[in-house]
Amino acid sequence: MTIRGVLFDKDGTLIDVNATWVPIYREVLMDLFATGHEGAEALMERAGYDRSSGRFRAGSVLAGGTTRQLASLWWPDLDSAALAEKVRRLDHDYTHLVRDRLRPLMPLEPILSELRGMGLRLGIATNDSHVSARAHMAHVGVIEHFEDIIAADTVPVAKPSGNMVRRFAEVTGLPAASIAMVGDNHHDMEEARNGGAGLAIAVLSGNAAHEDIAHLADHTIASVAELPGLLRSL
Repeated sequence: MTIRGVLFDKDGTLIDVNATWVPIYREVLMDLFATGHEGAEALMERAGYDRSSGRFRAGSVLAGGTTRQLASLWWPDLDSAALAEKVRRLDHDYTHLVRDRLRPLMPLEPILSELRGMGLRLGIATNDSHVSARAHMAHVGVIEHFEDIIAADTVPVAKPSGNMVRRFAEVTGLPAASIAMVGDNHHDMEEARNGGAGLAIAVLSGNAAHEDIAHLADHTIASVAELPGLLRSL
C-alpha cells in the first residue's frame, strides 16, 4: 500500500536527544535531589546514562521511557499521589530549561514542508508527555505541520503498544498500513509492528547504532533528512 502518513518519534529523531536532555536532566536532578553534579550523574546512570560517552544508552529509560517510568525509577518508594506530583514537576516545572536547551537535529521546516508537499499527513508519537511535546514542537517552530501530537499520557498504553499508530490512523482516517513510523529506538519499530503500520523506518540520529535497530526496521537511514528521498523511491 502507498504510504500516505508519517508518524515521527520526537527525541533522537527530530530533537538532538543528548545535546538537549543530558544537561537538562543533570540540572533538574541537582535541584530535585539537592545534590551536586556527581550525584545527578549517578541518578542518570540508573536510568541509562553512559558517562564515558556522555550519551543515553540505546533502549534505556532515558532514551525512550515515559516521565512516569523515570519518576518511578528515581523515587521508587512513593505512593501514587506523591509519584504523580513528581511526574507533574518533571513535565511542568522546568520548561524554562527546555526553552534554553532544546536543539533540533537539523533545520526541520524544509523537511516537513517537503513531506507535506508530497501529500503526506504528519504526526508525532512520543513517550514524552503531551504538554511537553507540544511545547517542544512549538518552540522549534514546526507545530503547524503535525495533525496530531500523540504522547504517553494521551493513549491507554504508551509505545510500543501500537496505540499511537492506531490513534493516528483514527485521527487522519488513514489505514494503519498506509502509515510509516519513523524513530531511533527499538520501541519505535515495535510500535510500528504492533500498530499495523505499513513501514518501520529507523534513523541513526539518536542513541541506537545500526546493529541495535536495523534488523527491526524495513529501512534504515542516517536521519530524517533522507526520508523524502526514501519515500519517493518506494
